[in-house]
This record gives sequence, C-alpha cells and structure tokens, in this order.
Amino acid sequence: MNDGIPAGMIAVYDSLLICWSPYLDSFFNIINLDTGKEIGSFCEKGQGARDAISVNCIFQFFRKENELCTFLWDYSQSRLFLWNISQSIEKGMTVYDTIVPYDKNRYFFLFYHPEDTLFVNRPADILSLEEVTTPFYEKRTVRTKEVIRDYRIYKEASLRKADVSDLELSFYTWDVMKPDGSKIAQAMRHLPQINILDTHTGNVVGYRMRNGPDFSFLKKDADIKLMNVYYNHIQADNNRIYAIYWGKEAWSGRMGEELPLFNRIHVFDWSGKQLYELITDRSFFRAWLDQVRNRLYAIDPNTDEVYYLDLDEITPG
Repeated sequence: MNDGIPAGMIAVYDSLLICWSPYLDSFFNIINLDTGKEIGSFCEKGQGARDAISVNCIFQFFRKENELCTFLWDYSQSRLFLWNISQSIEKGMTVYDTIVPYDKNRYFFLFYHPEDTLFVNRPADILSLEEVTTPFYEKRTVRTKEVIRDYRIYKEASLRKADVSDLELSFYTWDVMKPDGSKIAQAMRHLPQINILDTHTGNVVGYRMRNGPDFSFLKKDADIKLMNVYYNHIQADNNRIYAIYWGKEAWSGRMGEELPLFNRIHVFDWSGKQLYELITDRSFFRAWLDQVRNRLYAIDPNTDEVYYLDLDEITPG
C-alpha cells in the first residue's frame, strides 16, 4: 500500500495510519488502512496561536477519557501540544486539548505517564570543547514544568576528553515506553546493547550482546562516524521488546542513495532476555508496533511503501 502516503515516519493505531513529514503544509496525514483513503491533514505549520514551526514524530499513543491522544513539542516556540486525535478525526480539524508553554531545554523523547506526568529524555549535550553531558531522563509535571525527579542512565553526569565534538553521538539511542508506564527501553546505536529503566525505582540495567564491544571506546580516539551501527530502532508492548538490529558499518545516508535491507529484529522480554531473532524479507528501517492488531508496521524509505509483519502468525523455532 503506498497511494497518498508521504515519506517520513509512521505510527499506527488499529485502522489509523498516521504519517509524519516535515516537508508538507501540515505535519501529519491520517489514512484509513482498511479503505486506503486519506482522512485528513492535521497539525498545521506556521506561527499562529494554534500552529507549530516544528514538532516531533509520534513517540507514543495514550488515551484520555477514552480518546486517542499524543503529546507534541514545538521546540522553536517552546510549547507543548496535547493533540486529541479522536476529536480531530471526528471534527475534521486539528483539536488540541491543551497548549502549554514549555522551556527550551533540549528534549528528544517525551512519554506521557499514567500519573499525569511526562518522562522526557535529555540527550547528551556539549558543554565545551572538552566536556559533554551524558543523557538522562526527567520526570516532569505537564502544566507547571516542575522537575519531580532525575533518572540517571550513566554513573557519570558528564565526560571530559581532549576533543568531545563527536562524543555526544556515542550515547544516541531510540527509546520506547512500556505501555503500562513501568519501564523505558533504549536501543543503543553504537553498542549492541539495550538499556531498561524502571520508572518506579530509577534502576537502570544494560543488556549487552556477548563478546560485543563495550564502553572502553569512549577512552580511545575512535571516530564515532566510522563505528559500527548496532540498533537502529525499537518498539514494544507489555510483553516484548522489538529492536531493529544492523550490526555493521554505517550506511552512507546520502540523498538519492538506497538504504540497505534492515531485516533482523531482536526480540527481548522486559527482563532483558533475548528470546529470539526475526529475519524478515522486507526492510524494517523504522517500525511501529500496533498493539490493537498486533502488527509490526514499517515504511520503506526507498519507495514509501507501507507493510506489516503479523506477530500473531509468528511461531519461533
């Protein structure tokens, strides 16, 4: 299926295919998967009171009063939008339940927690030519921006080195919150490792592939851009974690060049145990796990074709 689907990132909930693209007049297009017809475009770009200059792709769905919602953050205008997707579809226009001012700190992931709070990822940040912070999570209130608690992923809050210009890339992860809000899983790009953060206790445990490289590379003069890429993306439900594995040198990423085939998916439980590996015949460069139909969706970055893996039909050997 690919008619009318723009390039970018996708999220799926039951029959709804939601496509995020930074290149169109609105940030999101919604398509009915059952009919293939476009429902509408939402979250308009601009500088008006209800417009945004830039917003994240969808990291998480949740329900408020039984309506499908997600949070969007507009860094440029320091605002946080609670997008009511259900009402937007019903009314044929973008509906935000709330728009609140938010500070301009660097955030990457924002996850809504059942306690009406947000878990926000603070990525590595260069403080000077010789010092870089390590990533951590903050638990914050939605409306007052109060920081309730920090969750340190690494023992050291910052690292020092003669030149840290590339060091922030060493800690890059793609993250996902367990739907019940109890844990966050991180798939590391430059190590064959996933981290699992317990949102109740703050404990973090890393699970690294046996005989794989470790953090000793941080003490060397390794060129991060030349290092292998291990995990590229991650999705999860309350039982399983699905991490897209590459395990080779980085691809070029140049405009116009086809991306290679990403067809290995490592499946973990929430205790960090790898259960099995899926080998697919289609590429899963980015993925989205629809928990309603139990399907793992992907969009082919070379063709914009959308397809899925039916997880109910998988019987590991």
